[in-house]
This record gives sequence, C-alpha cells and structure tokens, in this order.
Amino acid sequence: MRLTTLIPALLFSAALVTSGLQPAEAPTVIEAPGTSISEYRQIEAPEPEAMIFEATAYCYTGNRTATGTWPRRGTIAVDPAIIQLGTRLNVEGYGEGIAEDTGGAIQGHIIDLYMESEDECWSWGRRTVKVRIIEEG
Repeated sequence: MRLTTLIPALLFSAALVTSGLQPAEAPTVIEAPGTSISEYRQIEAPEPEAMIFEATAYCYTGNRTATGTWPRRGTIAVDPAIIQLGTRLNVEGYGEGIAEDTGGAIQGHIIDLYMESEDECWSWGRRTVKVRIIEEG
C-alpha cells in the first residue's frame, strides 16, 4: 500500500477516535404478529379460484396439437386469450391436464378435453365444469 493512500485513512481513523463519536446502535425491530418468517412458512397458499367453463370432448384426429405434441389423456384445448398455452389445469370430473391445443370452436370460456375413445367423448357430452389453474404456462 502506498503511503499517499495510507496517511488519509489514518488521519480519518484518528479523527473518529478523538471526536468521541460512538457507533450508532442498530434499531430494534418490532415484528407485528404473524410476520415471523417461521410463521410465514407455515401458511399455505389459498386454493386457486375456480373458473366456470363449458367443456366438450374430442378424440384422436391424426393431427398434432397447437403446441406440436401428440394429443393424449390430459391434453386440453383452450382459447389462448383466456388460458395461456402450457398452463396446468384441474378440470372438475376430468382431472389434471395441460392446455396444449386450440380449436376453431374453442372461444371464450369453452374447453375441449382429449379422450381416448369416441365412446368416452359421447359419454362426456357437453358439461359446465369448474377449472382451476395449477401452474401458469
């Protein structure tokens, strides 16, 4: 270390010592009830709010989905203006799935659920269902 940088540092230190200044004490933090980090970790996230959709069903068409995957159980066609593609959903009466497809008739609050057979599609019919977002796409 050069003497020219050491002397100003020593002078500053000496001035602090001889001035009688005391280091400031850290302020005492008062936590409001329920703000402790251990309490915070115990609080569970609220269940996502359910949205109401009209749900229809479709089966194998020979085409890939809008996201390029082959449709399979759990593939859900959505209107991307309402539900972003790639979003994980839970559909009442169907279970979990991923918004991977779109369709010309799928506009607004309508979803189309992939089924393994035509019989399953006819059995499902058209229903009003509650849909919860599990994870945004």
